Amino acid sequence: MKLEYNHLAPVYLFLLQWLNCSSSCLLPSYLNLFHIVVYKVHLDNKQKFPSHGRKASIGQFYGVILPSLEHLYDNSVEIDSYNDEINRFEMVTKKKTESNKRACLDVDLEREDECGICLEACTKMVLPNCCHAMCINCYRDWNMRSESCPFCRGSIKRVNSGDLWVMTCNEDVVDQETLSKEDMLRFYLYINSLPKDIPNALFLFYYEYLL
Repeated sequence: MKLEYNHLAPVYLFLLQWLNCSSSCLLPSYLNLFHIVVYKVHLDNKQKFPSHGRKASIGQFYGVILPSLEHLYDNSVEIDSYNDEINRFEMVTKKKTESNKRACLDVDLEREDECGICLEACTKMVLPNCCHAMCINCYRDWNMRSESCPFCRGSIKRVNSGDLWVMTCNEDVVDQETLSKEDMLRFYLYINSLPKDIPNALFLFYYEYLL
């Protein structure tokens, strides 16, 4: 990235210095005298900067680009620390047999996805008073019959359907690496939506060609 200015920017800055107007420092951003050019540079590329870049205003840089870059950097640091923790956990649990792991995991996953009343695999709702979980159909059926929790018989008279908690499944949880890739994709799409910055040398060359 680099900062570029319009051909009228030196004249404007000279007038500000001549008039001693220090309070007008924010006017160049509104007049679009300065802009940021964003380049996509590859590590194995011998050329320092590509011939074309994307032009962004000062507001777009501080409002979108800079916070996005900081967020992507923080995500990369969190992913590195997360991978280190996973490696440590795998080294500790490596002594256990894989057959026992798979059997326990399959049983636990089946039990977690099943409703405790109808035994159907579905998204479960959690009661805020006693934290017992069931599907929404069983909650409505049991609430109309006795207005109590089927597990502990606690009263749910004042509990509405909007007060229930939704228990997330494993499919609803996105890992940090996938989330970071989606953020990177959105950042690239935003950069590609910016207008292209074409150097003035191309216009001069085309003008000389016409002459």
